[in-house]
Amino acid sequence: MSVSLLIRASACVAAALVATVASAVEPPNPKDLTQGVWDLNLAKSKFCKPAPRSGRREIMDAGWGLIGVHWTGIDRDGKPIDVRYVWRYDGEKYPATIMEPAKEAISWKLVSPSRVEFVHWSKDNKKTEELVRTVTPDGQEMTQTRSYLGGAECVDTQVFKRVAPAKSAT
Repeated sequence: MSVSLLIRASACVAAALVATVASAVEPPNPKDLTQGVWDLNLAKSKFCKPAPRSGRREIMDAGWGLIGVHWTGIDRDGKPIDVRYVWRYDGEKYPATIMEPAKEAISWKLVSPSRVEFVHWSKDNKKTEELVRTVTPDGQEMTQTRSYLGGAECVDTQVFKRVAPAKSAT
């Protein structure tokens, strides 16, 4: 292999590495890597129930010790998804939505910066779902598993890619 060919090959590898590093989105909070903006990767996900057409989670520090989520997308029937909820990582139950009276509650636990566990509860205090969110070591992919309890048990696996937050107009 000639020296010039070796130099060109090395330059291409270096450019690819720079492009990969440049495309990574920095997590906003190293103490909770689930925070940030996440787009659902349907190709990598598996659903027990009909899959949505698209999905996005924006998980943020809402202040006052609360974490907030804005969940948007398009459901299987083409209708918009627009759900918001807040919680603390204290194991207490919080409404599953703040958009209307909640039919269920969710309790949350931050196990580590890259792992969150949470449980859905019915109004009669029965577990209906157990969920786990994990973030890869590079902070760029989040996987959420959902175990449906009671009846036909099944596990959803939703895979998300971290994306840059939209720039606010100032």
